[in-house]
Amino acid sequence: MITGSIEKIVVEQAQIQVTGTCSSDTPADVTLYLYDLPPYASEPGDRQPITSISLHVESQMPFTINIPRFAEGHDRLYSQFRMGSATPAGTLFSGVCYATNLQDIAAYDYPYPQAHTIKGLQVHDVEDAIQLGIAHAALNLNQSTIMRPRADESTITYRTEGQEFYFDRAYLEQFDAKVKELSDNGIIVYLIMLNSLKWDDVTIDPDLKTALVHPDYDPEGFISAFNVVTDAGLAHYKAFFEFAAERYSRPDQQYGRVSGYIIGNEVDAQWIWSNAGEKTVEAYMREYANAVRIAFYAARKQYSQARVYLSLTHHWTLPHTENQLRTYRGRDIIEIMNQMSTEEGNFDWSIAYHPYPEDLAYNRFWEDANALDTLDTPLITFKNIDVLSRYLSQPHLLFDGRIRHIILSEQGLHSDENEESERIQAAGYAYAYWKIAHSPGIQAFIYHAHIDHRDEFDLNLGIRHRDKSSDSPNAPGTPKPVYEVFKGIDGPEQEAILDAAKAVIGEEFWL
Repeated sequence: MITGSIEKIVVEQAQIQVTGTCSSDTPADVTLYLYDLPPYASEPGDRQPITSISLHVESQMPFTINIPRFAEGHDRLYSQFRMGSATPAGTLFSGVCYATNLQDIAAYDYPYPQAHTIKGLQVHDVEDAIQLGIAHAALNLNQSTIMRPRADESTITYRTEGQEFYFDRAYLEQFDAKVKELSDNGIIVYLIMLNSLKWDDVTIDPDLKTALVHPDYDPEGFISAFNVVTDAGLAHYKAFFEFAAERYSRPDQQYGRVSGYIIGNEVDAQWIWSNAGEKTVEAYMREYANAVRIAFYAARKQYSQARVYLSLTHHWTLPHTENQLRTYRGRDIIEIMNQMSTEEGNFDWSIAYHPYPEDLAYNRFWEDANALDTLDTPLITFKNIDVLSRYLSQPHLLFDGRIRHIILSEQGLHSDENEESERIQAAGYAYAYWKIAHSPGIQAFIYHAHIDHRDEFDLNLGIRHRDKSSDSPNAPGTPKPVYEVFKGIDGPEQEAILDAAKAVIGEEFWL
């Protein structure tokens, strides 16, 4: 019997090297066959091998196969590689099946930007955000909002892997201006990459629906999972990421600079925020892990330090609903992601967490009953945020000996429309900031929201009121008390701000 394992897959500018070992029960002349598969394939099926190598195997023998990285326009960087000793493929070898080493493939290599503060904001008004002194900004970029099914005078043509894809010029020029103003002011920009059928009042083009929307999407969900399970879906997804990464990684920052990409939204609550139909967590993560990996490769093709993030809610070991085919535990997402990536070819994925209060409409998070100081806590909220860093510091979850990058990319505190509630919101932000600043490993606290939003489930999370006289759902209105706290929390006023918050919340919570 012939067995074996792929141990390393090195991707270079022009070639890919696959190395491993094989063994035989008895000495034998063996031909090994290498298959190049899309990420969603579970086995070669009737696909033909792309190359083979012949060995005389007496015991455990090493093998090395070199193949061109590009074939007929296809970039094998994204490929799943499987190997067997029979064709059609019989028992496949174990070990990694995706790139484990990227050898200087990036178009650009420059240092990752350094932040002077953890303070960040999901930005609505760029000028106001800059005045607030933020170092981190998150912006939403939706796939169907910018992709178009055909070329015309209003589109940008982008070519990759032998295909042309088309992007909305006018929308992107407005988006570019926002990214550029932020990054030109030294702010680290993260894009929240989404796949909603409607975004910014732009509805998906019917001719793109089959390609972009996940085939198992249920319309109960606000946002679809990315379609990485069909040929057309995978092609459009790669183009979406490659286009964004190429546009926003340029050293000259012509369109602005983006350093990180958050893949989807709150995937542990997938039925609502990243819907792929009813699935076990393992089946869902099989697809989501592929989406994260593809995004990582697309980003790293352009910028050697680009980061990609998983998006999770505050539900840690407590699922959102009883139906665990629709919602999952955040901790399970991390553990399954770690297992899949470690077994299949580890890569540098990161965490974008949302530690909202237990009840989003109740801003006294220090009273959260299910946010416990234990690794098995039902929820991770502002109250016990240090649990996240402690959990990810466990040896089996480290990447290259270090904790994975952590940002808090969306979380806020509600205020009712009265003076006392807004006073609590302001004090709560100061306390949350203090707790996060004392939680090692958390690199950004990106507050949501900049402006109260009329359609956000009766929540008022903004640091500004919305202007109710406007037809816009979130036109900027007057600042709330939290606005000045937000502005000064990382400056010389910090001590006075924290003292004022202690007087509201209670000194004992700072122990």
